Amino acid sequence: MLEQYRRLKAEHPGSLLFFRMGDFYETFGEDALIASRVLGIVLTSRDKKRDPTPLAGVPHHSIEGYLRKLVHHGYSVAIAEQMEPAEQAKGLVERQVIEVVTPGTVTRLGLLEATESNYIAALLPPGDTTGRWGVAIAEISTGEFRLGDVDFGDLPRLALEYPAREVLLPEPASRGGRGESNGAAGGVALALAAEGSPFPGACVTRLPASRFDALMGRTTLEKKFEVRRLDAFGLRDVGEGFGAAGALLDYLKSLKKSDLPQIRDARPLREGAPLVTDEVTLRNLEILESSAGPEHTLLALLDHTDTAMGARALRALLRAPASDRELLERRLDRTACLAASAPLRAEIHERLHRIPDLERALGLLGSGRASPRDLGVVRDALRRLPALRLSLEGRSDPVLRAWAAALPDLSVLTGALEEALVEELPLSATQGGIVREGYDEELDRFRRDAGDARALVLALEASERDRTGIPNLKVGYNRVFGYYIEITKSQLGRAPDDYIRKQTLTGAERYVTPELRRMEERIESAGVESSRLEAAHFQRLRDLATASIGELAAAARLVAEIDIFRSLAETAARERWTRPTLTDDRTLVLKRARHPMVERALGLGAFVPNDLSLDPEREQVWLITGPNMGGKSTFLRQVGLSVYLAQVGSFVPCEEAVVGLVDRIFTRVGASDQIARGASTFFVEMEETATILRQSTARSLVLLDEVGRGTSTYDGLSLAWAITEALHDRAGGGPRTLFATHYHELTDLEQTLPRLRNRTVRVSEENGTIVFLHEIAAGKADRSYGIHVAQLAGVPEPVLDRARAILSKLEAEHAPGAVPEFSAPLPLPLPPPPEARVTRAEKDALLDDVAEAAVESMTPLEALNTVALWRGRARGARRAR
Repeated sequence: MLEQYRRLKAEHPGSLLFFRMGDFYETFGEDALIASRVLGIVLTSRDKKRDPTPLAGVPHHSIEGYLRKLVHHGYSVAIAEQMEPAEQAKGLVERQVIEVVTPGTVTRLGLLEATESNYIAALLPPGDTTGRWGVAIAEISTGEFRLGDVDFGDLPRLALEYPAREVLLPEPASRGGRGESNGAAGGVALALAAEGSPFPGACVTRLPASRFDALMGRTTLEKKFEVRRLDAFGLRDVGEGFGAAGALLDYLKSLKKSDLPQIRDARPLREGAPLVTDEVTLRNLEILESSAGPEHTLLALLDHTDTAMGARALRALLRAPASDRELLERRLDRTACLAASAPLRAEIHERLHRIPDLERALGLLGSGRASPRDLGVVRDALRRLPALRLSLEGRSDPVLRAWAAALPDLSVLTGALEEALVEELPLSATQGGIVREGYDEELDRFRRDAGDARALVLALEASERDRTGIPNLKVGYNRVFGYYIEITKSQLGRAPDDYIRKQTLTGAERYVTPELRRMEERIESAGVESSRLEAAHFQRLRDLATASIGELAAAARLVAEIDIFRSLAETAARERWTRPTLTDDRTLVLKRARHPMVERALGLGAFVPNDLSLDPEREQVWLITGPNMGGKSTFLRQVGLSVYLAQVGSFVPCEEAVVGLVDRIFTRVGASDQIARGASTFFVEMEETATILRQSTARSLVLLDEVGRGTSTYDGLSLAWAITEALHDRAGGGPRTLFATHYHELTDLEQTLPRLRNRTVRVSEENGTIVFLHEIAAGKADRSYGIHVAQLAGVPEPVLDRARAILSKLEAEHAPGAVPEFSAPLPLPLPPPPEARVTRAEKDALLDDVAEAAVESMTPLEALNTVALWRGRARGARRAR
């Protein structure tokens, strides 16, 4: 048995081997040590005396939870199953690896997040200094497959659109090979070989470089999809993408032990011109994640999906907005169609919300591992499609008519599954109870025979008691000896001659008779035949469903599409959003725009909307000044969100919107350091600003919030000034820009930059009290009201008084950034009054306090306050001396 284990392990050296032994999956040796540590299971050993072999196992019925944990930690697991019942095996039970589960190739539903896609990517570095990277992406649980070629700089953005959990890369080539070609491409390939994947968090799998051959990959695709050319797929020439696709398909086939019928076609990486996104923009606009919690994201606001398929599709849509006007108009038509009718949305919701995850059931069908319950998912989804079709048919809107026409006719498959399958299906095909009663007369007869075993036993027992006159005779069953007749020792003299002794017990003898043997054969035969017929029916139905996998996949995609646009329409109707007018020029006009997540948090009517009007000829740059807490950052984000939503294909939180499509949204908002790579807050800020200055175009939208605040006043002001001029005076046209700042000196640029306009956040001030109006108006602010905001935050009044005095002196001297000498520096807390004197005893007490200070347990703020107190006392002690 261990030799069998070692052979299978040698065939899958990079994976943990789960070796089925009865009711457990066992691991041995190094695999057992890893499983014990990662899974927290007991480690034992075999052959403890001579050569102890580490051993750890998990119950077969709970394997999903253990697999989930291992895959989460980046391990791959080869699953070796018993290919025959142990009682039927002649010698050693045959075992084979039926599947290898890796982080990017999971198809088991228990290991997948229902609303998240599980991508795997293959990357092929270019073979020369000017080449492009070949990329292939797959989601094996749904059958999605894409390929193309991109510049190296596009890989991080691709990783945002398709957050792969596993990445395939060619093994580093020998000197002179592909990985060491001269120039930039070769250098990047070597860097990847050393540092790993450009997809954050993905585990890296290395494959022989020969598996990435582009010509072989193209041939593999043509053979897979049974076509002579790939032009119809939009894949006329994707260069190195064919090499990546061939390697990915080969890898998936080898792991799943199938031809992957769920992958029915291949599509380009991107369809239509994209709106370029990056991690900074997604984070700053809180598209998918928010530091305040997942409920405060744009995704949470938009997600009214009813199916897991729609939820995944919505996330994919938000990760990949577009700048193709024709594509976006089609999406807006779909959103508008459903937003216009609340009854229709309610009807479609009723049709959708009970449709199970058909898409992932197809992934299991394609892998050949679909269980009866998975087939039931297909049946349950199909039985609800006719009602969805009825909701779409007979409508005047062309969107609904197109959806109805695109929904495949799967009535034949639906009828076959409905007729054959019971409602509550078992997990395993070996458990029986799959086929309805009345579907197969022969199966019903075998079931009756198998089910009547108890009645047959009782009948035989009664007849034998009558025949022998033995009142306590009984007929029983033992798994080892089968059926028997048992007679106690006191009644042995009455045993008939045709009784054949089978087993002797302490107080009884057990016998068999020809009639008992015939009954046993009948019962066993009925059970075997019943299982055989059910298995045959199940396999036939599964093959029938697999043959229709293309139409099933089309139906799943259509359900997901209807679901996401119903969700977008539901949000538009609930939140009073409007359809944007899309243009190819650079105009950007938003009337009474709101920040959708802030408005939701504040409640209906509490948010103050604002207008925006940018155009390349007169108002290309808005310089926004005003108080902290006034709403500048919120205004910048709401503009970015409105444009982002429009280029997703959604309505926008405005009363009116004209959006000249942008090619990229840049955001420089907030401040944070990146300590792990030695980057200070100001350095990160300058990196993001450098990206904007180098990569923005005339069609971009730039949102800047507080550039230059992380250094000295004059440094920061100079940088902000130069950055504003650079964005305004860009050759070929500058990007549409919103720049929020507290450098009031920048407002003078309105006199010298013809397309820059000053805007301010209005404030009402009366008797020293300010009220933030949150309104954007023409003009500039004369101050930032920072001390007022500090007061609202609870800063102590002595500190506020001191700050007011310093502010007055600075303003009087007209010297921004100067730090004049003040006679009374401010410690925290305040020092003793000037007339106080410190005695020698107090000085000694101070030294004792310093010596006994519990610095190890102090917070930074406590330490600062304590040192300030000591300084005040020490100065008093010096004066006393």
